[in-house]
Amino acid sequence: MQVIIGTDHVGENYIRRLENKFPTVDFLDGINKSTIPEEFLMSEIYFGWPTSQQFLSLKKLKWIACPGMGIDKIIKSDEILNSDVMITNSPGTHVNPMADYTIGVMISLAHRFLMCYEDQKLKFWSTEKYSSNIQELSGKTLGIFGFGEIGKAIARRAKSFDMEIIVLDPYPKNIPNYVSNVLSSNQLNELCEVSDYLVVTAPIMESTHNCIGEEQLRLMKEGSFIVIVSRGGIVDEIALENNLKSGKLGGAALDATVLEPLPQDSDLWDLENIIITPHVSALSPELYERRRVIFEENLSRYISGEGLNFLCDKNLLY
Repeated sequence: MQVIIGTDHVGENYIRRLENKFPTVDFLDGINKSTIPEEFLMSEIYFGWPTSQQFLSLKKLKWIACPGMGIDKIIKSDEILNSDVMITNSPGTHVNPMADYTIGVMISLAHRFLMCYEDQKLKFWSTEKYSSNIQELSGKTLGIFGFGEIGKAIARRAKSFDMEIIVLDPYPKNIPNYVSNVLSSNQLNELCEVSDYLVVTAPIMESTHNCIGEEQLRLMKEGSFIVIVSRGGIVDEIALENNLKSGKLGGAALDATVLEPLPQDSDLWDLENIIITPHVSALSPELYERRRVIFEENLSRYISGEGLNFLCDKNLLY
């Protein structure tokens, strides 16, 4: 059986580990190969994010193992969407570091760490500059758009800061008692109105694309903050830029943007009240090991003819 390892996302030497654990499987190094070599064409499994062209070359493919959570980067063609090829993902592996990141940037925005860092580089000391210019998280309202496992982990941490927590999710499940209110999909405007910090953890779908636009941002409180950790394209970036420039929003943190890498000519880079990170909020060593373990457990199940864990709904993109 041939298995293509199409990404070094979980370590450059991962193939060696797999060969030691599954000696009867032929693991093929597909890392950095834009096209499928002829000797790979009988492969049944692709670990990574195959392109549409690669997918069409693999006539024997039965299973795509996505190392991440969202499969939107894979479902880009009708051929993949309508095929019988199974897609699995790796849920839960990214939850802790992304929740840590979210709380970290909220504190950074509240305490003006960007401004502090610039002053540090200039060796400039002014206590008065920051007097009454920082915020406490305690007593503030945290709105979470998309209350899956990431949202729940953020809420658990925010509870320790005595924040009021309001969430919006179309299919709410297992809501903890410290969540003040659960809003439905048609109440996004209300979520924006009440949030001092609005955190976006929803998947990118047709229903969420640019759903937070000028109207929603205009409803937000003066000086409020937005944190985007799931996917770009949910918050309209032009509207976000305008509201940051005008001072309507106090700041933002983006770990995901519509175009990645964020183009160098984007005006977002030059704003003083924004934290931009290159989609790295989840990338802890523990994340990679959890993803390796999920793939290996599923590969064992595949070899033994058992059903796979974490099968995705291609229409829901997760």
